[in-house]
Amino acid sequence: MGQTLRIAALCLICFTTAALADNAPPPLDPARVAAARELLEVTGVKKQMAGMIDAMARGFAQGANAGGSEEGKKRSEDFDEGMKKLLDYQEQLITDCANLYAETFTAEELKAVTDFYRSGPGAKFIQKTPELMKKGAEIGLKYSAKIADEMKAGATPQAADQK
Repeated sequence: MGQTLRIAALCLICFTTAALADNAPPPLDPARVAAARELLEVTGVKKQMAGMIDAMARGFAQGANAGGSEEGKKRSEDFDEGMKKLLDYQEQLITDCANLYAETFTAEELKAVTDFYRSGPGAKFIQKTPELMKKGAEIGLKYSAKIADEMKAGATPQAADQK
């Protein structure tokens, strides 16, 4: 009986391993990865990351009241250090993003998107994106402040709309 159980367990392990191997994703096509990396380069992902981290740091400093208290200043400095550490992983982040794009799009699709971003309208889109993101964040902050004010006043957004 014990021998039969061991053989059954061994068969189960072998079949399970084979089934899992069949479900493993195929290796990434190097042409897709290269096309994805080119797209990320053309869109200026490194510059965008630096801008995003800077904007997040400024927003955190404002939210932590960094100018108004020592505790807020310390929290803001700690956040800044954490964001700088994120940049240490920049190449790994880019590799992971390139792999994600390569899994999702064909090399031809990635090249077409890259060609768009190299065109006049695409280049303008890239150029304007930081400004649009900043203005979009300001819009989000406006509504966040509105919600915070309503919460402080004990009102819900629906109650405020009915007034």
